[in-house]
Amino acid sequence: MTKIRIAGRFKRKGLKYLAKEESVKAKFLSLNPFVSNLDLDLADVAASLFLCEGLKNRGELTLDDWIRFSVNRFDAWNRPEVKLLIQDILSFMVKARPSIRFKAAQRERRPRKREAPERKESVTLFSGGVDSLSGILNVQKGYGSTSGVFVNHGNISSIVENLQETTLGGYGINVFQVDIQRSRAAGIQQLRGFVYLVYGAIVARILETNKIFISESGPVMYQPLFIPTDLVTLTTHPTLILLSKELFRELYNIKFQFYEPFEDLTKAEVVSLCPEPDVIRSTNSCVTTRFAYSSYSHCGTCYGCLVRRLSCLVAGVMDAKYGRDVLVQDVNERSRGGWRGRISSSSLADLMLLLRFARDVLEDELADYTASKIIQFNKEELFQRFALDIISGVYILYDKEKVGRNTYVKHFLEECMRHKVVSRDMLENRVAEVREKKYKPNFDYKL
Repeated sequence: MTKIRIAGRFKRKGLKYLAKEESVKAKFLSLNPFVSNLDLDLADVAASLFLCEGLKNRGELTLDDWIRFSVNRFDAWNRPEVKLLIQDILSFMVKARPSIRFKAAQRERRPRKREAPERKESVTLFSGGVDSLSGILNVQKGYGSTSGVFVNHGNISSIVENLQETTLGGYGINVFQVDIQRSRAAGIQQLRGFVYLVYGAIVARILETNKIFISESGPVMYQPLFIPTDLVTLTTHPTLILLSKELFRELYNIKFQFYEPFEDLTKAEVVSLCPEPDVIRSTNSCVTTRFAYSSYSHCGTCYGCLVRRLSCLVAGVMDAKYGRDVLVQDVNERSRGGWRGRISSSSLADLMLLLRFARDVLEDELADYTASKIIQFNKEELFQRFALDIISGVYILYDKEKVGRNTYVKHFLEECMRHKVVSRDMLENRVAEVREKKYKPNFDYKL
């Protein structure tokens, strides 16, 4: 366990300035005997920064002063290059740049000597979601032996354990779990991606490989702003990966390679490529995991649920059930499976943004603040396919299966058809090319 001391500006009991001390501990479980002091330091620093972001999101501090970490390898950490890289990561990810300080721990941990785990050609980051299931199976199939790395900071560890027992083990894949403190804030925590990169690097070092696979689909990696004040995920942004690589090189003197085989694929294409499509319903992609173990495991209204739902439709794969299936249900209909209340107009917020985005992409009407990121990474064609996936999923629900009742979604599809944004032939062709697996992962793409 390590303690971090945080100095920040937040009001509590009339105090304007308050220094706070917190404790964090990363548990490496089965890998614990092989973890070095430098590994432990890096793990605790990443977990601590994740904690700080949660406190910042809750309004308990602003991260505008300093953070001090207690570390075993003071010589490795107390260098300007390392401090600057941590500041750059925080600045990019959470828009804060506190001073970084280190304090030598009183006692170093001495790892016990045991036979190391079986060496693998790579490790693959594994979250228990659709992309990670398809990704780890495709890496094992198309690249070579791999192990998964799952960072448990919520309540879906049993889902990952079930996937390991029922599916991954049969492919000779073992997922190593690392436990850290639970997230303290609702919604997006940007440093979740940094935490995964850190623990992936630590496990890769232990397994004697420098190859780490990230299996998120392209639209997630390059997700643009839908509105000027939008908060989009940066968890696998190329800039974060480059900064993290440099930090690991400074600490370990190892040049880790981060491979992104799905970076030019849509989620529908990733789903269609999954060697075990029947298992997809057992994964979890929802922003909230409150009902992760119920029969209606997904909320149905968040961005992650909407893209997953539409992608599974286009790929022709059986999906999980949704408590508020706004792609089908209309306003005022009752929620399902233990989710309380009725569908409200506010439940359609992410849906309306997603559908509007898809149409704007196809009509080349994106606002500059949205288009700039797509153009920056030369992903115009990728987002064209993504937009067709979104409308193709709606088309399947409303034109082919005729189960849709949402007035807004119905009108959206009718308007797209009437204004010739899309045609039935375009949508049928798109569904066919997804299901025929026209687009393949690129195992050579890396940052």
